[in-house]
Amino acid sequence: MEKSYLYEFLVRGTPSGIAGAHVIYAADAKNVLTGEARTEIGAAQPVALIADKPGCPIADVVGAVNVAALAEIEQLREQVRARDAELAEAKQQLQGLEAELAALKARPVYPSIAPTPAGESA
Repeated sequence: MEKSYLYEFLVRGTPSGIAGAHVIYAADAKNVLTGEARTEIGAAQPVALIADKPGCPIADVVGAVNVAALAEIEQLREQVRARDAELAEAKQQLQGLEAELAALKARPVYPSIAPTPAGESA
């Protein structure tokens, strides 16, 4: 079984404030008989919103949430950088093709190549 990761963090609220919270961890596993990948989801665990209370410390949960969010942000930034590079390359190719098209349009058309209209002699 792989390392466990934060699967769900739920905070319940009421009109008077936070009523409680729980966290669920999961891990990816492989069925040894079939080789099929699956996600093993653990049981909900209470989150201790106040220090020294029973449950998973809120700082651990929030820390895991922040680490996961920051990792995802960095991954998305890398994707944006890659797309920006692809876009810049595509723009350069387009400019080259536009210049090539302009050069072709600027070439003179030679009348000696044009077909002679019917009934006329060259």
